[in-house]
Amino acid sequence: MRVLLVSHLCAIGGAETFMVALRSGLQAEGHQCELMFFRHGPLERHLPADAVVHFGDVADCLRLVARRGFDVVHARSSDWPMGLAAVRRVGAKLIVTSHGMIESAWTSATCDAFVACSRWLADEQQRLTDLPMRVVLNGIDTHRFTPDAAALPTGPPIVAWVGRAIERRKRIDRFAAIAPALIEAGMRLWLAEPWGPEKVAVKVPDAADAALTLKRLAEFWGPVGLESMPDLYRTIAASGGCVVSTADWEGLPLVVLEAQACGCPVVAPDARGTNECVTPDHGGVLYAADLPSDDLARLVIDTVADTTGLRARGRQCADYVREQFSAARMAREYLRIYQQAPDRPVGRAWTHRLSPRRKWREYLEHRWPEGERQYEVSCALAKDGEWDLANAAARGSLMTSPTLYLRLGRLAHLAKTHLWTRRVER
Repeated sequence: MRVLLVSHLCAIGGAETFMVALRSGLQAEGHQCELMFFRHGPLERHLPADAVVHFGDVADCLRLVARRGFDVVHARSSDWPMGLAAVRRVGAKLIVTSHGMIESAWTSATCDAFVACSRWLADEQQRLTDLPMRVVLNGIDTHRFTPDAAALPTGPPIVAWVGRAIERRKRIDRFAAIAPALIEAGMRLWLAEPWGPEKVAVKVPDAADAALTLKRLAEFWGPVGLESMPDLYRTIAASGGCVVSTADWEGLPLVVLEAQACGCPVVAPDARGTNECVTPDHGGVLYAADLPSDDLARLVIDTVADTTGLRARGRQCADYVREQFSAARMAREYLRIYQQAPDRPVGRAWTHRLSPRRKWREYLEHRWPEGERQYEVSCALAKDGEWDLANAAARGSLMTSPTLYLRLGRLAHLAKTHLWTRRVER
């Protein structure tokens, strides 16, 4: 099977890290898997050296799928605005995964299977789609993320915060609120955060004071390359420290999985997504999402002070992630979905739950822009004389936003691509 994993931006984030892990799992199962991004970004220099990586736009994606014969295009649900639904018109199944965003446009009319990376996401999305939501919990490379039992302590315990502080839901202000108490208790603070305190203060004004506080107190604040993440977690674990999560919610956080797989215990809120992979039964520590800062600081301090218990937690959580959250398990579950997704006619736009006939305002918001994008892709392909692909994109546009073709010029374009396609076929 030939699979193309697609994302709009080559960023260092959970969804992109998921792509790299899934690629590894699919390759290990004997399937060909390539990556495609619509924009360049910082992840490029961290991609596996043997990975086949493509950059381009939706038109390039259609060309690639048609010419290389990909069986499956696997995208993220938040990339709906890119107009990717058109790939179904060139012979590929389109599988979509929600990593945290709730999106109403993915239905049997626009994709072949809809998956969520956590159970809470599947429940939320099921209300908005006619497809049966599937759940495939995120997985990581448990051959790379492993404990180091021989690691030696590196000094006082390290309490680390890992993520992108420019996302408000990550709530770096909560970590800043407990930071002075942790320092007073003799702990070191590390932040594996790529933006840095100055940019965080600018991009999230509400967190400006928190960023400046942590800049003053943190021993380390900076980016960590993907290849160095296992050593980061092992160093934290060896110090007798832990990772603290403060997010309001997560899809299913890879950071938490990676840390635990390396034997580094996690203290996290009992919040959606996080509580699906951090559990007291398997070495994790959960706290109430509304726990006051003083109580949270005391919880972290007490957890770290129990050195014997912390080592036991590290062993428990490493075993838990290795058994339940491996990339190999994730790849096998996605392969079943790829194979089971039915080959069926594309659904009709006028019976879509966001059809112009049913919900005009929602249709304009969620479908018109994507239909326009597909139409523009069709025009670009027609200009290059690629009439079959231009027709595929135009038909995709018609399905996505049929009222676009109430304009005679666009209707003429659709007819022209159809006629030229028939002519080329002859």
